[in-house]
Amino acid sequence: MKAARTFIIIAVLMFVAMMFIEMATPRHFVWKTTFTHRDDQPFGAALFDSVMAASLPQGYTTTTLTLSQLETAKPADERHVYLIVTSDSPLSPTDEVALMHMLQRGDQFLIASGLWCSDTIEQVLRFKVEGYAYPWSQALKRNVLNHVNDTLQWSSTALGYDANRWIVPDELVDASVCAFRPSPLKPLVTVTKFHPYDEVWDEDNDEYVQLDPYHSIDTIAGIINFKRGRMLIAACPLVFTNYGVLCNDGAALALRMLSQLEHYPVVRLDPMAKTADGGANESPTRYIMSQPATRWAGRLLAFTVLLAMIFTARRRQRVIPVIKPPVNRALEMVKHIGSLYFHRHDNADLLTKKYQFFVEEVRRLTMIDLDDENHIDDAYLQLQHVSGIPRDELKQQLQNIVGWTNEQPTDSTLMRCIDYLNHVLSKLK
Repeated sequence: MKAARTFIIIAVLMFVAMMFIEMATPRHFVWKTTFTHRDDQPFGAALFDSVMAASLPQGYTTTTLTLSQLETAKPADERHVYLIVTSDSPLSPTDEVALMHMLQRGDQFLIASGLWCSDTIEQVLRFKVEGYAYPWSQALKRNVLNHVNDTLQWSSTALGYDANRWIVPDELVDASVCAFRPSPLKPLVTVTKFHPYDEVWDEDNDEYVQLDPYHSIDTIAGIINFKRGRMLIAACPLVFTNYGVLCNDGAALALRMLSQLEHYPVVRLDPMAKTADGGANESPTRYIMSQPATRWAGRLLAFTVLLAMIFTARRRQRVIPVIKPPVNRALEMVKHIGSLYFHRHDNADLLTKKYQFFVEEVRRLTMIDLDDENHIDDAYLQLQHVSGIPRDELKQQLQNIVGWTNEQPTDSTLMRCIDYLNHVLSKLK
């Protein structure tokens, strides 16, 4: 009893020590872009959604439906602002058709994407987003730690807002909106970038030519009025993340962009929430295994239970008796019946039972009834077609066998009759 108490005390102390060690260990961030509602890492959207829900009085929700599904799910007379945030092309061809329909009926969109090249969008709305499809995690982490920032310029003609400057990390705006001429896109946020060194290919001289340092003004966000709807295009999806609302002016910039749209309820599309990356289907076990402290505590508990089961099994195990299987007596029964027929030597009775067995097998295999005296000729004819044995032979042999059942055939006659019945059955199988 004393040893068991000592073991329990040691296990509890190890459990508590492991909990404190894991809780005191610094947390490692994952610099992966998911934009999901359940992800609380820097480039998830758990904190961003919480801030937006508390800041937007008209309402803010997330959904896992696609745009084409929302077109039919939402009532046609209700207006919404749909927020779509992604690194690559945000919409499928089907969703792009739904986007045009929803803009025509008056819905509004804020689409933040780092890369969007679509023939439909370029032909109708005359713009594309150039930049990155999948930001490099290490580059993001390095630039964040080095505090490399950009200054964004807000357009002074947008809804009466004064010109303003916003400071955000450089990697959060590493894309731009390119408008074609003519285009309904009106620049909203721009950034001036200095290019100290650049080269172009000179086809005449077949060599690279170095250009002088120059500045370029890139459009980071623009707004488009289309039919009854409005769409704001932002080439800075990382601003709409947990890290984006915490760093510098990210939260103010995101809210300023949303303020350019009507004050409708905001719905953010979060299709990745149904995948493993989005952390869908949270359960108590999944949550426990996702936290380092509780995960190690669970492992220690499982190891303790395993040790307890091993020691308990060694103490309580019992000898399992060997149970002999029942003896098969079928062969003895066959020998017993055979000996009875041998001693009685009743060949007529044995042939009668063999013929009855033959008739039942023919009925089971071919549905031909040889006991029906009124249609016995038809039965012989059908049996001929099935077995391939001539009808006259079948009729003569079977009638002879039936005749021998009323007499006492010799052993050789009995064997010939049984062999013939077996021969007919072999033709039927």
